[in-house]
Amino acid sequence: MKMKITSFSWKTGGPPADAGLVLDCRVMRNPHHVPQFRELNGRDRAVQDYVMTDPRYKAMFEEALREALYGNHVAFGCFGGKHRSAAMAEMIGAELRKGGHDVEIIHSALRVPA
Repeated sequence: MKMKITSFSWKTGGPPADAGLVLDCRVMRNPHHVPQFRELNGRDRAVQDYVMTDPRYKAMFEEALREALYGNHVAFGCFGGKHRSAAMAEMIGAELRKGGHDVEIIHSALRVPA
């Protein structure tokens, strides 16, 4: 079974209709406001490392992982869909792949292939 993880922008689209769990990353610190991260995105390790320092990261990560393992499509949203949500999607996808799962990651707000 292919597991589906999506990142999206609340500003330009909102969550996918088929998501079983939608997590709002807007509560996390925003890398966009840090000059060295502004031109990067959540696929970059530096942004992921920054997102992991947020106090809400661990609980959100564990909830997303649990739901993905139940077979739910998990979607992460942030304001622009470029940093926090994309980083969370990438990190959950990597963890699932380490466990041998087939994962599809969709970044609906990024203009780069997933």
